[in-house]
Parts: sequence; structure tokens; C-alpha cells
Amino acid sequence: MPTFRLNDPLVQNVLAGVIIGLGPGIYLAITALGAGGGPANATQIVNLANSVLYAVWFVVGWFSGSFITVFGPRATFLIGSLGYPIYVGSLWYFTNTGHQWFPIAAGAFLGFCANLLWTAGAYISFSYSTEGNRGSFISVQWGFLSLFASLGSIVAFGLNFNASILRVPTAVYIVFILVMVSALFVALFFIVEPSKVRRQDGTPLAHYPHHGIWQELKNQRRLLQDSRLLVMFIPMIASEVAVIVLSSLNSLYFNIRTRSVNSLMFNIFQVIGAVFIGFMLDNSRISSRRARGLISVAVVATISIAGWIGLTVWLYHNPMDLLDPPLFDWTDGPFGGFFVLNLIFGMNMVIYQVTVQWIISSFTNDPDTLARLAGLVKGVLAGGVAAAFGTEAAGLPQKHVVAYTFTVQAVGLVLMAAVTWKCVTPTNYLKEENVIPPKGMQNVEKQVEGAERDSGLPTTNCP
Repeated sequence: MPTFRLNDPLVQNVLAGVIIGLGPGIYLAITALGAGGGPANATQIVNLANSVLYAVWFVVGWFSGSFITVFGPRATFLIGSLGYPIYVGSLWYFTNTGHQWFPIAAGAFLGFCANLLWTAGAYISFSYSTEGNRGSFISVQWGFLSLFASLGSIVAFGLNFNASILRVPTAVYIVFILVMVSALFVALFFIVEPSKVRRQDGTPLAHYPHHGIWQELKNQRRLLQDSRLLVMFIPMIASEVAVIVLSSLNSLYFNIRTRSVNSLMFNIFQVIGAVFIGFMLDNSRISSRRARGLISVAVVATISIAGWIGLTVWLYHNPMDLLDPPLFDWTDGPFGGFFVLNLIFGMNMVIYQVTVQWIISSFTNDPDTLARLAGLVKGVLAGGVAAAFGTEAAGLPQKHVVAYTFTVQAVGLVLMAAVTWKCVTPTNYLKEENVIPPKGMQNVEKQVEGAERDSGLPTTNCP
């Protein structure tokens, strides 16, 4: 029976998930409430602050992978965790004073911090996993994110159930800030250095040669010459746009207690989506890695397109005046259709981007390269979110925003399928000198190539 070790890859991945849950998870709970938990007329300033947040995040993403290879995941998590409690505090300040400078400034600071935190998490899920359990490692972190977001939503729902005001009480902000601060302690005392991590068979993950900062920047530049990554830019941009659309619609169409229940169910279905897509990507009954990827993309496409079509129809039947939002209750007719769509997009939020990350992380097992990929993935994703928040902050009609997000996700799905078909190889083990394969993998190439032939798929031919 395996013994508990702090330096076990799975334990470190779970701890990374806890940090992500305590920070971004609670942030997601208050984002899903719409308007940062403030009244409906606060939606535009919150969307502006989030546009700044994700724009900074996008820029930092080009360098954060190199930050990890130089300073390690512990320091990266510590710095990354600082921004979340400050940002929630700024929303509390704005709700009570109406002054806009603090949430915008805090959004910029969180953009810097959040990219570091998410890059550290992605680095652990990418490089600490094996090729056979990578989907589950990525999904575990998203499961913790959604679990903590759900718990935060339950707290908000309980405090807002009989609320007569159109914003969340001060107690919600205080509880959320205290929870976010605790992520710092988890990072400080429980995250270990990658060189000390050992698999259950006793093998280390890789050799970790030291690179100076200039060498790191050169390596980052070479990464951008990879044609596979360039094709995956649109899927990365499309990964998280759904949550912005749903949070804005939630704040514009519903009262605070209905927003709370929508937020709760959105996050619960993220947990379900994380378990589901992790199983799909790592299903051992499908021996071909590429076949698992293609099946997963097809499932993601079915769920996502059904959701976007349904949302388009719902908006057509429920037009809205931004100057006079309807603020429906769950007892009103339009709630039922939106509730179902909310569940679908809760799953979309997770399954789309976990699949994108799985495809990109299948390109290599080298930890340093995966660190750079992690930063790039999170940075480009943030660029897509910034654009979506920008469309909301500009006050565009919701049907135009939905048309944009629907299109970018649909195009992304086509490109995901193409890259999976052409570029996901049977294995990368024994091909990279710094990577130490798990024991028993000496004949891995023959085994997986045989499984690829049995699947009936042609050999990869990636440019």
C-alpha cells in the first residue's frame, strides 16, 4: 500500500489544487455572482477592472514559465497568492464607496500575481504527471478550484437567501479575504522543490540543469516558433470566455439570491466536468493517446455547441434594456431555461480548457519546456478573457457578445481536433534526455506504437 509522502507527485498536485481553490476558487465564486457581488449597476466597472486584470495577465504569461524554472514553484505560488485577497478587498471598497481607482489598480496587481499562481499550478500538473494520468492531474486542480468556488457560493447563498439589498453583505467579503490569505501558508510550508519529488517507484521526475535568465528568454523565444502552438492560440484564447458571458448575464438578469444559486450550481457542475473530462482523457480502455484526445474533443464540441445555441435562443426570447435590468427571481419564468444553460456552461468552463491543456502538454515531458508552455497557455487564455471582458465593459448588446464567444470557441474546437489528429504522438518517453521515465517503461515505444496501430489511426505527420 502506498505510503503518504509530501514529495509524492500526486500529493504535490493536490496541494497545488488546494492553493488554487483557496485563491482563484473563491475569486470565481464572487465573479460568478456577477458585478463582483455588487449591485447590477456595478457590472461595467467590475468588467473594466477584470479587463485590466487579464490584460496584465496576458503580458506576464510570456515570461512566467521562465520565472518558475529560475525560482521554483514555492516562491511562484507565494507571490501569486498575494493578489487575490487584495482584489476582493478592492471590490468591497468599491461597493461601499463607489470609488473606481482601487479595483482597477488591484486588478492590474492581480493580473501579475494570478498568472504566476496559475503557471505554477499548471507546471505541477503537466510535469509531475505521467503520460497516462496527465488528464487526471489537470482535472484534480480544476476539481479543487470548483469545489472551493462551490463552498464560497454556498456561503454567499446562505447569507443572501433573504437579502433585501442588491449586493452581498460585508461578511461575505471578509470571509473570502481570510480564506484567500490561508493559501500563503499552504505554499510556504507544504510545496517542495521539483528536484526532491519522487514517484511511487522511487524515480525522480527529471534532471534539472540550471539556466540563466538570458538562456531562459532565448528558450521562450524558440517556443514561439513551434507551429503546433501557433495553431493552438485560438483554442487557448477561447478556453475561459464562457464564464464572463454567464457572470454578466447573471448580474444583469437576476436578483442577488438567484445570482447566488446560479453561481453555486455553475461551480458544482465544474466539479462534475472536471471528473468527467479527467476520466475521458486518461481512460485506460482506449490505449491510443491520440484516440482519447479525439474522442474528448468530440464530446467537448457536442456539449459546448449545444450550450451556445441554447443561449442564443434564450436571449432572443428574453431581450433586455441595460438601463432597466429585469432582476428576475427563481420564481419567474425565464429562470428555468437559464438555469439549464448555466449547468451546461459550468461544464464547458472546465472540459474545454482541460482538453486544450492536455493537448499542449502532450507535446513534451521535459519540465523546463512544460514550465514555459504552462505560462504561455495561461497568458494567452487571459488574453481571450480580457477581450471578452472588454466586449462586456464596452456595453455591447449581449447577443453580439455571445456571437463573438460562440465563434471563437467553435473555431477553437476545429483547431483542437486538427492538432490532436496530426500532432499527438504515441509517447515522448525515451526521446528527451532530461526526462527520467517511470520504471517499467523501457519498452514503452513498442507498446504504444502497437496500440496506435490497433486503433486504426494513421501515423502522426505534424509540421
